[in-house]
Order: sequence, then structure tokens, then C-alpha cells
Amino acid sequence: MTKTQTAVVNKNINISLIAILAGWALTILAIVWQVAIKDATYTSRLDFIEGELTAVDERLDTAEEFRLNISSDLAEIKTDLMWIRKQLQENASNIQAIRNENG
Repeated sequence: MTKTQTAVVNKNINISLIAILAGWALTILAIVWQVAIKDATYTSRLDFIEGELTAVDERLDTAEEFRLNISSDLAEIKTDLMWIRKQLQENASNIQAIRNENG
């Protein structure tokens, strides 16, 4: 081989090596880019889910408070109904006693 042929072969090898390294660099960059996109997507989804979870938790607290208010109101109604029943029974007893006295 002559000097010129050797220089051409070396130049072709250098160009090929540069092209291979550039190809690998682009491949690695593309993989890093895809991982970053996927990470950003998952982060966004997790933030959305956390927001939804917070909203559900707040609604659950509101529902629990509402349930406690209803239970309290029902207890008051039950007490009132028991008092009304007692009053009706006393009135019935009084009416019966008056009828017995008059009869």
C-alpha cells in the first residue's frame, strides 16, 4: 500500500468511527429523553392522583360530619317522640280516670 492509500483508509476508518460514536450518542440521548418524558408523565399523573385523593378525603370528612349531624338530629327526634308518647299516655290515663269518676 502506498502512503496515499494508507491515508485514505485511515481517513475512512476515522469517519466511520466518528459516525458510529455519533450514532451511539444519539441513541443514548434518545433513551435518556424517553425516560425523562416518561418520568414527567408519571409525575404529572401522581400529582393529579394526589389532588383527587385530597378532594375525596375532604368529601369523606364532610360526609362524616353530615352523618354525625344526622345521628344527633335523629337522637333529638327520638327523645321528642318518647316525650310525646309519655304525654299522650298520661293524657289517656287522665281521661280514663275522669271517665271513671263521672261514670
